[in-house]
Amino acid sequence: MDYIQQLNLGTAAELALTTLVVFVLTQAVKQTKVPNQWMPWLSMAVGVVVGLLSVFVTADHNFLSGAVMGLLVGGFTSGLFDGFKGFNIKEDDK
Repeated sequence: MDYIQQLNLGTAAELALTTLVVFVLTQAVKQTKVPNQWMPWLSMAVGVVVGLLSVFVTADHNFLSGAVMGLLVGGFTSGLFDGFKGFNIKEDDK
């Protein structure tokens, strides 16, 4: 999360709010029957929405930075590498 603060994408309040909400929503969705390969992408989409909402709630005006911050938080929350690993088809799986 230090990368997000170094890039100056959002305030500490926006970052904390976004991280908490994205984590909770991602954990809630994991309890459903959504395939695991879609979880990182869903987490990043939720992150973008929550990032935009956190910018709105904190009365900031930098919506693009909020969306990028949410995308990165969603990627960090779910494990960005898992999104690519989920689509990798091995020869043994065919």
